[in-house]
Amino acid sequence: MAAEPPSSPVPSLRHCKARRVFEVKAKKAVVSSWGVATKNVTIWECPVSGLRFREAKPIEELKEYYVAEYHEKMTGGQRASPRGLAYRKENETRVDHLQRYVPTGRVLDVGCSQGDFALAMNRAGLEAHGLDISPEACKTSKAVLGDDHVYCGTLEELAPGLRSQFSAVTMMDVIEHCSNVVELLCSIHDVLQPEGILFLRTPTLSSPFHLVGNLSYRLSLGLYKTALFKLYHAEHLYFFNEPSIRTLLDDCGFDTLEIATDPLCWENFRTAELKQGPFGNLLLSGIYFAGRAFGRGHGMKVVARRRATHDAQGEG
Repeated sequence: MAAEPPSSPVPSLRHCKARRVFEVKAKKAVVSSWGVATKNVTIWECPVSGLRFREAKPIEELKEYYVAEYHEKMTGGQRASPRGLAYRKENETRVDHLQRYVPTGRVLDVGCSQGDFALAMNRAGLEAHGLDISPEACKTSKAVLGDDHVYCGTLEELAPGLRSQFSAVTMMDVIEHCSNVVELLCSIHDVLQPEGILFLRTPTLSSPFHLVGNLSYRLSLGLYKTALFKLYHAEHLYFFNEPSIRTLLDDCGFDTLEIATDPLCWENFRTAELKQGPFGNLLLSGIYFAGRAFGRGHGMKVVARRRATHDAQGEG
């Protein structure tokens, strides 16, 4: 007997049963740019909002992905390396965007990894704190930001002691990794000051890479799976489009102020993704520049303001 489809993770749409859009297995695991191996892809979709998701995983399982090597590959490790310099340039661009809304103040970077984004905020005049579930990442962040500016654990665990302490909370490519996105957003609501700002960046289903990857799988009648496994790699649990992130934020007590496309800068994309051989690199570069030409990119930046109350607290 087939398993019962899960409900939509969006609180106001929990009455909706999700539909399965992919259930794919590979003979050999496909490894992401950050070293995570993916062998099974089962993706569900909320029929109203379009949010795609995996079924939740326990935090202990998620922690296994975020070893020191994961953070080194993502950030470039040595900041003078090409990857490190590209990552730093991207961070500076995003800090500039944040400061349109929060020019000064105390900011918490959730999923801070090795502290690079928080450090960029400090350099711009903000008072940045970091939080991560990885002990290895927290150790590196403390060396950069100071012991008293880094929290190790989940925000859900730590939020009661941080209530109303921050002018802004940032999440750079983090929300898609979280086991329970509603609990996370409710905790962010709790640690923000009245009318505080949430600034996040996440991949988007509107990306040309998703379009090409999904088409390549369907047009090949399921024979070509690599692109699908690259898009839906194992540590990502949620895959948003604009309507779904807007509805989710509204349900969790936030007014969305802006959703903007966020294509990776070329240096970041080149150092992160162009490792597929001459033909693969040429194809990816073509998709990248086509997306830029049509105002689309790999991700989206989202800015939202905390409302006084929210109805999703305690749900999920």
